[in-house]
Amino acid sequence: MKNLNKNKIFTVFLAVVLLLTPLCSTAYGADENTQVYLGGMPFGVKFYTGTLIVSGLSEVDSADGDKHPASDAGIQENDIILKVNGKTISKAEDVADAVEESGGKPVSLTCRRGEKEFEVSVTPVLSQSTNKYRIGIWMKDSTAGIGTITYIISETGGFGGLGHGICDSEGNLLKIERGIVTDISISGINRGTPGSPGELHGFFSSGKTGTVTCNTECGVFGVFSDITDLRDSGTLIEIGKKDKIHDGEAIIRCTLDDNTIQEYTAQISIPKNSDSQTKNFTIKITDPKLIEKTGGIVQGMSGSPIIQDGLLVGAVTHVLVSDSSEGYGIYIENMLEEMPEILK
Repeated sequence: MKNLNKNKIFTVFLAVVLLLTPLCSTAYGADENTQVYLGGMPFGVKFYTGTLIVSGLSEVDSADGDKHPASDAGIQENDIILKVNGKTISKAEDVADAVEESGGKPVSLTCRRGEKEFEVSVTPVLSQSTNKYRIGIWMKDSTAGIGTITYIISETGGFGGLGHGICDSEGNLLKIERGIVTDISISGINRGTPGSPGELHGFFSSGKTGTVTCNTECGVFGVFSDITDLRDSGTLIEIGKKDKIHDGEAIIRCTLDDNTIQEYTAQISIPKNSDSQTKNFTIKITDPKLIEKTGGIVQGMSGSPIIQDGLLVGAVTHVLVSDSSEGYGIYIENMLEEMPEILK
C-alpha cells in the first residue's frame, strides 16, 4: 500500500458551521469493560464554546452609502472578541445588544488575535434596511455537525464518537462550554471523487437525546439520556486490543441515506511505526456497494466502527483526499483511554 503520509488527508466529521479543548479527565481502559454496544448510527452535535469568534466582515448600508465600521477599526476575520466596553462576553447577542444600545456612540471591543490581546474603538452605523445600529461584523459562538457513534457503554449510556477531535481552521481543539446530542436523518450523499471528499447530508431533530461532555484528540464523548431501546435490541461486542489487530479483512458499520445501519467490507493495514493518536492504521474500502454509493469514506462517517474477527478494533477517522476509498482508523483502546471516568 502506498505511503498515506505523503498524501493529503481530511477528517471525516462533517462540520456544518465550525467550532470546541478538552475539559475532561481521562481514565478509562479497555480492561475495565470488555463489552460495549456497537455503534454505527449517525448523531448530530451542537456545541456552545464560550468563545466569540469573528467569522466575517461586511458593510453597513448607511444613509451616506456603505460603511465598514469593524474593518476600518482594524478587526479581522478569526479575531476573538473578549469584552465589550470592559464587560466580558461570550455570546453574539452580547455584542449586538451593546451596539444597538450605543445610539451611534463608539463601542470599545477587547479582542485577541493569536497570542496578542488588543482594544479597538468602533463607531456603530445606523442601517437603513434594519433601522438598527450595526458595525459590519459576523460572529459565531457555536457549531453543529454530523458524525457517527462508535460505541456506547451499557451501564451508563456514555458514548464515544468521531475518533478525532473537532478543531478550528488552524488545527487547534475547540473548547466546549456546553453541548447537546440530537438524532439525525440522513437525506442525501455527495459522492467522493479524487481531490474532493464527499459528504453526508442530514436533518437535525428538534429534540435533545444526550449531552456532550468533552472534545479530545481521540474523539467526542458524552452520555445519552435514554438507551432503553438499545438495551432491548442493541448488539454487544467485545473490545479488540491493539495486539489482536492484524493486516486483513474487516467490516465497517455506518448509516447512509436509507437511515439503517449497514455493514461493508474493508481491508486493514497496520504500519510498522506510527506515533499518531488517531491515524493508527490504514483502512481501504473494498465493498462495491459502498464505493458505488459514496466513493468510499465521506464526511459524516467519522467514528464508524471497525470490526475484525468479531471484535471492535477501532473507528474510521480520516479520508485520503486523492483516493476516497482509503483513509485512517484509530485503535478503539485509544478512544477508551480518553473517555472520561464519569462516563464509564
